[in-house]
Amino acid sequence: MVRTAVALLFSALCISLPVAPLVAAARAQATPVNPHAQALVEFKKRVDAYLELRRTVTQNYPEVKETGDPAKIHEREVALGKGIATARANAKAGDVFGPVSRQLLTIVEKDWNARSAADQKAILAEIPKGLVLKVNQPYPPTIALATVPPTLLAQLPMLPEELEYRLVDRRLLLRDRDANLIVDVLVGAEPTRAE
Repeated sequence: MVRTAVALLFSALCISLPVAPLVAAARAQATPVNPHAQALVEFKKRVDAYLELRRTVTQNYPEVKETGDPAKIHEREVALGKGIATARANAKAGDVFGPVSRQLLTIVEKDWNARSAADQKAILAEIPKGLVLKVNQPYPPTIALATVPPTLLAQLPMLPEELEYRLVDRRLLLRDRDANLIVDVLVGAEPTRAE
């Protein structure tokens, strides 16, 4: 009798459980994830992690109140850049771009190939031969602070105001504006020079 009562109670519970949430959960697991969207989500997480580290370091380098003195502004920029670089001493190319790198390479390559041969040659002529761009180094003051063309910029993931893209020949950089620091370099987008 006790067994029958327990069996009936168990049956009643099973019947009364809503099946829809279980079916929805099973479908969610079976739905394929868009790899491009997943890469963008991961990129945003990496950018957010950088910004969190940056916020922590920036507390040690307060804003310059007196903006009429360029030397003080430059001094803070250099100190902030060194502070961030020290805090992420083990950073390497691809740490922030990460899984979105392949998509970015494709976008940069298409942009490069859409340019005329004369445009490509002019872009490469502006860059000193042998220029090495590394993560955690200041953006070189000897080269132009070249902007990313609007058509290319429109295809790239949005960035928070602290960061910006820079395009040096075919190399896409992620640059910290206030620290003038190269945060990441897109690996694999090396220029091809016709000597």
